[in-house]
Amino acid sequence: MKEEEKKEKPEPVGPPDRPLLLYMLHCGLDGKLLQKICARHGLRVEIRQFPREQAFAYHLHPQFQTPDLILIRGHFIQLVHECAKERHIPYVVVSSKLKYGNGQPVFIHADKGYGSPQTLALYHAIAERLKEVVTSRSPYENNPATDHTTDDPSC
Repeated sequence: MKEEEKKEKPEPVGPPDRPLLLYMLHCGLDGKLLQKICARHGLRVEIRQFPREQAFAYHLHPQFQTPDLILIRGHFIQLVHECAKERHIPYVVVSSKLKYGNGQPVFIHADKGYGSPQTLALYHAIAERLKEVVTSRSPYENNPATDHTTDDPSC
């Protein structure tokens, strides 16, 4: 194998003692596949995928471990704001509808949907954006993000 063909292994991102905890409320994507793709990009993640918003909201309660990152579909933005407002958890929105990108700090447009042969490129885009979020703002610091919050009661 030629030297040019050898790909450098990306340097791992996140805490050295454990993978990043990613809560995923997005039934259109495969959490196991995303975890493998993230590893290829040097991002060690443990993904907890929730099939329903009620279970997601329950696990976002302050009595449980706070996730390092959240991955959601666009129509769950308000739910994240209501449940995680005091903790400023960084989140990524993935949606096939552009309307959900308005005002979002990190938005990925799934213009080809979630079930097409081109979906693999979407997984790589998500992994890259998650990595950017982690490297640009350490989830282990207590610095509040510029996330929008609501005045609604916490979950």
